[in-house]
Amino acid sequence: MPSSPLSAEPSQRAMDALWNLWERMEAMFPGKWKHANGLAPASTDGPLTVAGETWALALKGLLPRQLGEGMAACMRMGLKWPPTPGEFRALCLGLPSLPQVEQELRPGQDRSPFSVLVRSLMDLHAFNAADGYQQSRMVAAAFSQAMQHVSAGGALPAAVPALVHERPSSPSVTNRETAAAAMARAAQELGFD
Repeated sequence: MPSSPLSAEPSQRAMDALWNLWERMEAMFPGKWKHANGLAPASTDGPLTVAGETWALALKGLLPRQLGEGMAACMRMGLKWPPTPGEFRALCLGLPSLPQVEQELRPGQDRSPFSVLVRSLMDLHAFNAADGYQQSRMVAAAFSQAMQHVSAGGALPAAVPALVHERPSSPSVTNRETAAAAMARAAQELGFD
């Protein structure tokens, strides 16, 4: 008998959520969901399939509202393929994707709480000294750590708004004679005769 990663059989509520997920995902991704995850989360004699066990672990601890948010996010994003269990859990928790985090880490961008966490997990000195490829790998590693932190119930820091960059305005000259005298004095002191 194969060992199950679940410590106990899922509750009736968890099984109902799993069946609901299977039906809705098959409706959103006709044929593709079934191909990737099977016809059902459980076999006909009762025990969960491998895909069912994996998805049960991914859904563990999520509220029905969060499951709905994950499914709504799949539709909003216009996904052509079903998400992986980890990707779906991130959608349920409202976490940004890796490309979104990379965008938020650029200068002048607002940072979501998750992006702030990702940035806090990086060695910024090494990041600034690295080339683009190494920077992408560093962001991906910090992203993975942040996902594990949040999935384990860890808290997120506060969001950080982008600093407002105001273009300096040209000084207005109110007294041209005084300005000309100051420029002549500066030229003389600097030796620009």
